Amino acid sequence: MKNKNELVIPVLVLLLLTSVAGWILVRYTGDLLFYKKLRDEGVETSAAVTMKAILKDGRLVRSNITSPSDDHRIMVSLRLPGDITSVCTLRVSKYTYDIVAKRDILNVAYLPGDPSDCTLPDGIELNLYLILSLLAVAVVLLLLAAGFAFYIYRSFRKPPPGELVPMTTDLGIPPGGLECPKCGAPMTEGYMPTVGGVSWRDREDPIGIPTMFTGLPGTAFWIKRPALHAYRCEPCRIIIFKYGG
Repeated sequence: MKNKNELVIPVLVLLLLTSVAGWILVRYTGDLLFYKKLRDEGVETSAAVTMKAILKDGRLVRSNITSPSDDHRIMVSLRLPGDITSVCTLRVSKYTYDIVAKRDILNVAYLPGDPSDCTLPDGIELNLYLILSLLAVAVVLLLLAAGFAFYIYRSFRKPPPGELVPMTTDLGIPPGGLECPKCGAPMTEGYMPTVGGVSWRDREDPIGIPTMFTGLPGTAFWIKRPALHAYRCEPCRIIIFKYGG
């Protein structure tokens, strides 16, 4: 295949789509299962705030002045059945972080099997909604990646043996082809696949802003990709092609 370099950008786009979708699925599938389990099996109880801090480099750092981009955490102590005490660290918004003070009492939800992992009950449904939305985006990205992969396959698939790529225009040149108007050598027959249209300007016209709406007839990709019948002289860098509706 002569045009292997044309695969680079499509493959990079395909890798980007699948990588982003895969990262979302790996990163948030566990959170989805956790919040669903909290909603179905979680136990609510009161807990006392013992410390406020932000997470920096994997360490909790106490601070009263924070920014919205900080990872805000609140450590609480909750009493479990059997007069057992457990400590849990909540991830909260800056607003909650600012209004909560040490020794305040909060209502938290936890899993009986692991009380050290808890959350604010009011945020369970919201977190589920946000995570499901992200996972839906991941599924859409995977569908786009699958469609794009099929498009790449169709675009780079060679025609069956003995068949040629059908062209949307025909120069109608007699057998023997064309000779280069500059050097007189035989020109190579082929075609020009176009997408955004081929624009034309007379010598006295301004350049303007070419778009696919102002391209020559039959050169823009709307329903069927144009394959314009053409002849090329590679040494002279000359192409003669036919356009049309």
